[in-house]
Amino acid sequence: MSVPFTLRSGGPGSWALRLAAGAVLVYLMFWIPTQASNGVIDTCITALTLMAAAMALNLLLGYTGQISIGHSAFFGIGAYTTGILVSKYGWSPFQTLAVAFVVAFVVGALVSLPALRIKGVYLALVTLSLGLVFPQLIKAPKMEWLTGGARGLDKTGFKFTKKNPTYEIFGWNPWGNLRGENVKPFLYWIAMIIVIIVYVVCRGVVKSRAGRSLIAIRDNETAAAVMGVNLAVTKGLAFGLSAALCSLPGCLSAIRTGNVTPDSTNLTVLGAITFLIVMVVGGAGSLWGPIIGSALYVFVTDRTGDWSDKEAIPAVLRPFFGWSHTPPGSGIFAVVLIALMFVAPFGIVGMWHRVIGRFVKVVPRPAGTGTIDAPATAPAEA
Repeated sequence: MSVPFTLRSGGPGSWALRLAAGAVLVYLMFWIPTQASNGVIDTCITALTLMAAAMALNLLLGYTGQISIGHSAFFGIGAYTTGILVSKYGWSPFQTLAVAFVVAFVVGALVSLPALRIKGVYLALVTLSLGLVFPQLIKAPKMEWLTGGARGLDKTGFKFTKKNPTYEIFGWNPWGNLRGENVKPFLYWIAMIIVIIVYVVCRGVVKSRAGRSLIAIRDNETAAAVMGVNLAVTKGLAFGLSAALCSLPGCLSAIRTGNVTPDSTNLTVLGAITFLIVMVVGGAGSLWGPIIGSALYVFVTDRTGDWSDKEAIPAVLRPFFGWSHTPPGSGIFAVVLIALMFVAPFGIVGMWHRVIGRFVKVVPRPAGTGTIDAPATAPAEA
């Protein structure tokens, strides 16, 4: 079937679209902290936190094919590392990010050891047990001196000594007032930087030779081993890096709220399931899938947050959700997930590629112009 338009990858048209999309993203990135209300900024911080955690999980599940339902534990490692070092030892929250990264990487590498012998549902059960044990370990009486037990830790955010400090760029202050009610723009930029770091690392891994090894393991472990992929090392690095990246939004959570408790949603198995769901809805195995899925999830839950009041529900939808005495956002998202599994099993990103493919044909770069070594010219025809 012929398509109306043809676009050459790496050509002028392709770069024009990329620049236009990049300009829109940069505009939104700066518009939100400078023009939006504190409520919108707070919602965006929640979405950015979820994006970073889902992207970290996507590196493991979407590209390596290793199931994990325990990433909430790695999120919690980041939160408690920041909480302990800031509240008990007076560290700067920025300094705790590197420590949390290393600690989570080591724990993730150790968790990868069972993955060398088991996979599928058995590996899912192992990681699920990790997610279940972590909150109980935090609340254990013998750990209370360090973690605060069931009460958790407080004063885990920034402690500013100056009164109403501001940091301007040529007279422009996109950060907000770092003390008092206008601290949210500053937290927004921390969240944005963490998301950018996680995205750049994931993209760098996926586009490299290591990324091709991960995909080979996902598609066929036996074939990957035959081609020379070291399964043990590759799986260990994937688990460790995914866990380490997931700890960064955990650090952000501790900085943002100023306290850490073992019963926080993202530190429980429910948080791990949320990371998994938003990744699948957006599109597992794609760089933009977790970003789109997280934005959609936060949008749905935020818009339906006051639907516990029957009068707040739009009249058209009131017959369907008026009976609920709790916000139905999670239920609506679950219905969306079920529907997508029928019409778009590869998520929103996969559906987008399928729909746009009917109108635009993307011609790949000629051999020898990409990152993979290949002959510069095609062999001449006989």
